Amino acid sequence: MKKVLALVLVLCMSLAVCSAFAEGEPVGVECKGTGIELTVYTNSGSDGRKEWLEERAAKDGYKLAIMETGANGVQDRLKNEAANPIADVVFGLNAIIWNDLIAHDVLVAYDAPSWTADVDPGLNDPNGYYYAIVIQAILLAYDTNQIDPEAAPKDWPDLWEKEEFWGKYESQIKLTGGTTRNVLAGILSRYADPEGELGVSDEGWAAIEAFFAHGTPVEDGVNLYAQIVNPDSPVIMGQMWSSGVLQYDGTYGTATGVAVPECGIPYAVEGIGIVNKKQDDAKMAEIKNFIEWFGSPEIQGEWCETFGTMPANTKAAEKADPRQVELCSIPAQNIDWALVAANIDAWCEHITLYYMQ
Repeated sequence: MKKVLALVLVLCMSLAVCSAFAEGEPVGVECKGTGIELTVYTNSGSDGRKEWLEERAAKDGYKLAIMETGANGVQDRLKNEAANPIADVVFGLNAIIWNDLIAHDVLVAYDAPSWTADVDPGLNDPNGYYYAIVIQAILLAYDTNQIDPEAAPKDWPDLWEKEEFWGKYESQIKLTGGTTRNVLAGILSRYADPEGELGVSDEGWAAIEAFFAHGTPVEDGVNLYAQIVNPDSPVIMGQMWSSGVLQYDGTYGTATGVAVPECGIPYAVEGIGIVNKKQDDAKMAEIKNFIEWFGSPEIQGEWCETFGTMPANTKAAEKADPRQVELCSIPAQNIDWALVAANIDAWCEHITLYYMQ
């Protein structure tokens, strides 16, 4: 039965691709821009990504104005602007946020780009509101130059349960970022209790209280690895997304080790979607061509080589660094994402009010 369903999905995807691009029309990286300006929102524009994409896209005729902020900031901005949208395209985010945007009519469904033929159908929205471009493992990272892997934490609870780690890990001062929210989802979902406050047991809230009480608050505007290599900072570990590991190790000379919990780790699947906005035919064509271009194996291959990402596209993934492949091979944690989606905003508000220093 599963094989039959998979075949149906592949056939549907193939039909969608055919409907979007007539035979003989350019596809993938061959789709060039016409210079019509596109406004792009993303939470995946930091550490040079924004500038790289603007410059690389310009070489192929695309004029992009990219607004980059945290995942929750992108989410709020898109919803607040829904009556008068500014953005044309949004990429990055995660499944929780994508589904919230769909529910608020912020996105429009569109035909699958050609490159989705090489993406696991289970990573894409089944109704065509977004398609997967990058897989991010959400990690507890540490510097093996400063702590031996045998002595390092094996899971998140070690941070607050073992006194030797107190003060040595970074805790957040803002709960708007996608990585932070995935970390919290991975922790709190372990303590799910329908009778507990906001669906979490007393033990879970005690764990979160200890987590924030024993961490060193992040220095606003200073990334984790800058803290790790700062001799005046006690921080040697903290949350990190998988593509950041390779980039920061190269920049700072660290040698990252990661915890591999028995229960697995959270994953964020970044996608790309079109904002629900009245567009003329020329602008919509430019939007779809940009998505076809950006998600192509060639461009995603360049993106992964430059920023150490793990592409969702299997052809682009051939260019992924072996270390990235290793990090994204850690088993996924079994998380009740429906519980998370329904409660994450309330959880973050509760944490901010009661547990953050």
